[in-house]
Amino acid sequence: MKYQIAQFTSTGGRAGNEDRAGIAEHKNSVLLVVADGLGGHSGGELAAQTTVETVIRLYQGIKQPVLADPFAFLALTMLKAHSSVVARARAHSPPLEARTTCVLCLVQNGYAYWAHVGDSRLYHFRGTQLVKRTEDHSTIEELRRDGVITEDEMAHHPRKSYLLRSLGGNGEPRISLGEETALQPGDSILLCSDGLWEGMPTKEIGRYLATPKLENGIEEMLYTTEKRMGESCDNVTIACLRWEDRAATTSRLRAPMARQVDADLLWRGAASKAAAKVTAKHATSAPKEEPEPPNRSGSIENRIQEIEKYLRRYEPKN
Repeated sequence: MKYQIAQFTSTGGRAGNEDRAGIAEHKNSVLLVVADGLGGHSGGELAAQTTVETVIRLYQGIKQPVLADPFAFLALTMLKAHSSVVARARAHSPPLEARTTCVLCLVQNGYAYWAHVGDSRLYHFRGTQLVKRTEDHSTIEELRRDGVITEDEMAHHPRKSYLLRSLGGNGEPRISLGEETALQPGDSILLCSDGLWEGMPTKEIGRYLATPKLENGIEEMLYTTEKRMGESCDNVTIACLRWEDRAATTSRLRAPMARQVDADLLWRGAASKAAAKVTAKHATSAPKEEPEPPNRSGSIENRIQEIEKYLRRYEPKN
C-alpha cells in the first residue's frame, strides 16, 4: 500500500491538552484514531489517553493479515475502550468522571472503514473536494440537520459543547459506523478534534490537504488555526492519511450490520453469524454440539469478551 500519514496535536490556548491521537500500521492496513477528553469532566485526559492506548493495543494484537469484518472490529474496539475508561476512572482515588469522544478509521486493501462517538470528526476529501464527513453526536448537529443553523454557525454556537454521546460514564455507548468506502488516488482521510473545525472552514481544510507533502500541509493547518483563534483556541489534534496507491481492485466485503451499534446489536450479530454457520454445517454433515451464545447479562467487559470469542469462532481463517 502506498500512502502518506501525518499526526499533530497542539494545546492551543488551553492550559493543558486533553486530546490524544495515534496511528498504527500493519502490512495490509493502517489504523488512525483521535480522542478528545471532555473538558467539563475531571478525567478527560485519562479518558482520551486510555481510549487511544486501548485502540492501538487491540489493533497491534491482530494476527490475521486481513480483517474479515472491519466494522465488528471497530465497534468492539470502541466498546472495549469504553469499559477500560470506566474501569480506570473508578480505580482512581477519588473516582473520576472520565469521558471522551472518539473517531477511528481502518484503511485496508484500498477501502476505508470508520466509527465515531461524539463530535470528533472524520473528513473524506477527494483532492480538495469534500466527499463526506461524520455527523456529530451533539445538540448543534441536530439543529443543523433541522435547518435551524448553518454549517458555519456550528463553530460558534453557544451550545457547541453539548454532546449527546461519549465513551466513559454510565451506560453503554451507541456507536455510529460509516460506509465501506473505496479510496481513489489522491483521497485524504482526516480525523480531528473539534478544535480544528471550530477554527477552520471545510473548504480551507481541503486546500491544505492539497499540499504535496502531507505533513507540511497538516502542520500549516494547525498553525493557522491556532493563530486565528488566539487565546480562545481549543486543543487541536489531527491524524491524516492520503491514499497514493491505485484504486481498490478487490471486491467489497459487506455493509455494516447497522449505522448505530451497541453491545446488544453485536450480540445479535454474533448469534446470527453462528446460526448461518450451523445451518451450513447441518446441510452437509451430522449435527454437532455448538457453543452457547453470548450471555446477555453481566458486566459490559464480560459481554464484550463473550461477543468477541463468539464472533472469532465463526471468522474465516486467512
